[in-house]
Parts: sequence; structure tokens; C-alpha cells
Amino acid sequence: MTHSFTLGMTYWPRPRASGVAVLNSWGEYDAGAVREDLAQIAGLGCDSVHLDLRWAEVQPGQTRISTAVLRGLERGLEAVGAAGLQAHVGLMAGTLAGIMQMPSWAVGYRNPQEALQAQNLPPPPPLLVDSRYRHEPARDFYTDPDLRTATRYLLRETIGNFASHPAIQGWQLGAGLGRVRRAHSHVVAGHWWGDLVEQARRLEATRISGVVDGSDLMRTDSLRPSQIARTGADVAISVATFTPPHVARPWEISYPSLLHAVTSALLRTEGYSTPIRITDLGLATEVDGRAGWVASHAYGEKAPAFLADQERQAGFLEAALRALWLAGAGGVWLAGYADLPASLWGATPADRAIPVRSWGLSSADGREKVAAGVVRRFAHAERGSPNGPPSMPIDPERYWRDPQAALLTIIADWVEARDG
Repeated sequence: MTHSFTLGMTYWPRPRASGVAVLNSWGEYDAGAVREDLAQIAGLGCDSVHLDLRWAEVQPGQTRISTAVLRGLERGLEAVGAAGLQAHVGLMAGTLAGIMQMPSWAVGYRNPQEALQAQNLPPPPPLLVDSRYRHEPARDFYTDPDLRTATRYLLRETIGNFASHPAIQGWQLGAGLGRVRRAHSHVVAGHWWGDLVEQARRLEATRISGVVDGSDLMRTDSLRPSQIARTGADVAISVATFTPPHVARPWEISYPSLLHAVTSALLRTEGYSTPIRITDLGLATEVDGRAGWVASHAYGEKAPAFLADQERQAGFLEAALRALWLAGAGGVWLAGYADLPASLWGATPADRAIPVRSWGLSSADGREKVAAGVVRRFAHAERGSPNGPPSMPIDPERYWRDPQAALLTIIADWVEARDG
């Protein structure tokens, strides 16, 4: 039996004019440039693109959906289909390129007393709220009845209108929300996730995926891979090297390979064997002549980011794609298609998250990087049969008792084996 492997990338439409306030807008974009980009992506051998509807843009109010964004998505899906691709649409994402984001109606203190009490506490990390950064907490979307009603409305207006579109491959729900607001427990997170999936299925969404990342695998209160799989949804894991956790050598493939192996082992020991999709795989290249470690931000904190030269980016992708295929991954979505022109570096989130400026396979002027050829060769190569994920004895009950210590021990053993 042929191993099913999706090869695609996250795609942000090019803005109609430079200097836009926020990137990744499906309400205002250059339709001609999008058609050209999608044709180029298909030419690389990709079969799909991941399109994120930025929550603040598609749902500017609890009971208001942007018709401009829905019309823009419809035109985008037509272009996806014309290029011979499939689209996987992301809704309710809590992160955007290492920056936490939420719509304004889902942020803030519930009452004056809560705001007054917060004055004696350190300010919460900044959230990208609409197009500005604010030091206010996200509301409890896990249990707040008003927010639960608002998210169901979003699903009705998006999945309800597009579930039958021929270019739709599937829907990704709530990626990165555990970074924005922690649930009281993994049980609460699981109930919230189950409700989302149930609502999406009622609207005839045929394929749904949930996402975990390195932070989720280190916490007791996060949504767990088995909770996603239990609902019949696909499990994806983000391997973006935004901290935390700290990734000492982001130019090596240890981090994505390790996260895939750990997640596979946790699922396998709990009776789930569905291949895991890898998202956000990439390595940014030098920006404005700067390479190596540079000052950046990740999830509201200052955090260094690594910028490689083109050869190192290409070598990373070549090794990672091959390793993940052999490990039996269900597919890979690369981090992005094209670099941003310098005129857009001041737009959120590129103003703080430096890697988003240059993690594409082509430069801002349209010239392909060395890594584009790597992707094209991988897409058309005879790859042989995958071996499946490496054997990793993990006791889920013991692991989740103290996941941070468990994962750090696994990482230490992995590094010792690699360097030994």
C-alpha cells in the first residue's frame, strides 16, 4: 500500500498595497499575485496549501462576520482549485508566526474589580489584538458561554458556507490557543475540543485536524494528542522553533524529528496509529545582511532567532523532509512560500517576529532560493517505503504526570545518542 504523504505549505496572500497594518489578510489582497504564487507552489510539486483566516479579521465582532473575508476566501479557493491544489483552512488560530493573537471582543477583564486586582500583578504578555499589541489577558474561551456561542457562530458562517467546496481538503481548528490562554486542566481543554469537532461535523466538515506543539507536550493543562485523535480528527504537530521550549540548534533536524517521535509514541501506546502531519517546518534565511542569532520575539517574550544562509536552509529541508517521510509522517506543511519585502517588515507580526520576514522558498523579488529546488526534487523523487517512527518506550500515564521533566529527559537522551 502506498504511504499517503501531503506536501504543502502555509500561504499568506500578498497584500494589494505595501505598508498594510496586518499581514495575511483574506479581505484585501492582490488576486493576480495570489494566482501566480499558487501556480508556482503547484510547480514545486506541492499538493496543498494551508490558508489561515485571521480570527480578528474574519470575525470582528461576536455576532459579526466579515463578508469581505468570506468573498476573498471564495476567490482564493477558486484560485487554489485552478492551480490543481487543495486547501486546508485554519480557523480560530491563537498564534501567528510566533506572535499570540486574538480578536478584541475575546480580550480584556470581565469587570472593573478584576482590572483593579490585575494592577498588583505583572502585566500579561502582549497580544496582537486586531492590529495593535495589548497587555491584557484573553478571556476564557474554553468555558465562557458567550465566547462558546461566538465560536459556534464562526463555524456556522465559515464551514457552513464552504464545507462542500471542491478545493477544500479539511479544516484546522484552534491552533496555538493553549499559548494564549491556559485551560484549567487537560480535561477542560478536551471537552472544549470535542465540542468544536462536534459542531464542525454537524456542518459537514469531513476532515478536521488539531495541532499541538512543544509547549503542549510540556504541560499538564494542555490539549493532548490522544484527545484530538479520540474525536476522529487528524493530529498535527507544529515544529516551529519559536521558544519556548528552547531549541539549541534549529538548523538541525533533531527538533522536528524528536517531536514527531514523541507524539507518535504517545499516540501508539494509547491505541492510535494515524500518521501525524508536520506543520511550520522551515528555517529563515538572513535578513538585511544579518545571519546567525538575532534579537526577536516569541509569544510575548524577547527570544533570539536563528537566520541561516540559503545553503543551510536547503540542507535542513532536504534532511528533514527525507527523515519525516522515512519516519512515517502523514505529510509536511512548510512554513511559508515567499519572503516579505522590506516595506512590510513594519507590519504585524513581522515587526517583532524576525523569522517571518525570510522563511520562504523564494526571495521577496521572486527569485527562487536553493531550498525551492530541494522541495521540487523531493516532490518528484522515488522515495521508497517509510520505516515508521522510531521505537520509543513511553508510558503515557507516567509521562503526563510531569510532562516537562519527561520531555526534557527524552531530549537529553536523544542529544546524547546523537552526539555519542
